[in-house]
Amino acid sequence: GALVSTPAAAAGTSRWARAGWGAGALAALAALSRVEWFRGMPRIGPAWPLRAEASLFGWAAAFMVAVLAGSLASDATGESSPELKRLAAQSWATHGAQLAVALALLAVPGARPRGGGTVPGRGGVHFQPRGRAEAVAMAAAFALLLPPVASAASATASAVQQWLGAAAPAVGHRTLQAMAASGAGDPWWWASVLSAARLAPLAEEWCYRGLLQQGLKGIGLGRGTAAVATGALFALMHWGALPEGARAPGLAALAVLGIGWGVLYARTGRLAAPVVAHALLNAAPLAMAA
Repeated sequence: GALVSTPAAAAGTSRWARAGWGAGALAALAALSRVEWFRGMPRIGPAWPLRAEASLFGWAAAFMVAVLAGSLASDATGESSPELKRLAAQSWATHGAQLAVALALLAVPGARPRGGGTVPGRGGVHFQPRGRAEAVAMAAAFALLLPPVASAASATASAVQQWLGAAAPAVGHRTLQAMAASGAGDPWWWASVLSAARLAPLAEEWCYRGLLQQGLKGIGLGRGTAAVATGALFALMHWGALPEGARAPGLAALAVLGIGWGVLYARTGRLAAPVVAHALLNAAPLAMAA
C-alpha cells in the first residue's frame, strides 16, 4: 500500500515546520488548480472499460480475495518466520490477488459497457490534459506537493494524540519498521521494495481509483464526491498495516493521499497518473528504510 511514516513525539518546532510545509504545499496545489494547463478542458479521452456495476462488484471481490490471499500467505510463512518475510509474502499475495481480479474482469464480456463501440459512446469524456506526457508531469507535481500536505495532516493528528496523552511510534508502518530492522542484505527486503514500488501502486490504483472511484461515478456520484469517498475507504483499508499508536496520524496522511490521487485521476482521465504518483510517494520512505 502507501508507505507513510510518522516521527515519534516530534518537538513543537518540528511539528510547526511540518505544518508550514504542508500549508505551503496546499497553497501551491490551489494555485496549480487555477493554471489553465492543469485545469484542462473537456475532451475525448480513454474510456473506463467496465460498467459501474461490474466496477463496484469487482472492487468488493478484489477486497475479499485480497484478504483471503493475504491470510493464506501469512499462514504459509508460519508464525516463527521473520516479520519482514511474513509481511512481504502478505503484500505480494494481497496485491497480486487485487490485480488478478481487475484483469479477470476485463476478460468478462458482460462487464463491459453496452451501447456504442466508440469512445464517446462508452462515456470517454474526461477533464484531461493533452497527452500522456502531461499526465505524467501532473503526477510528478502531485508526488512533490501531496506528501507535505499529508505530513501536515499527520502532524496535526499526532499533536492531538499527544495532547490526549498518547505517543506515536518512531515509524508509522509495520513494513517500514521491519525493513529498518532487517536491512538491505535480506532478500525479503528487496521483495518488499518491489512490492511497494511496483506491484502495490498498480494494484491499488486499479482497485481504488479505477474500480471503486469509477464505479461510484457510474452510479451517479460527482467526481469530487467519488474521489473523497474512495480516498476515505483507501485510508481505512490500511488500518491493519498501521501500528496501534500510529493509526490516527497514519489514517490522516493516507486520506489526504487517497483523495489527492483521486483528484489527479479525475483531472487527467488516465489511471497511469495516480499509479506514477503513488509509486514516487512510496520511493521516499523506502530510501529512508535503506
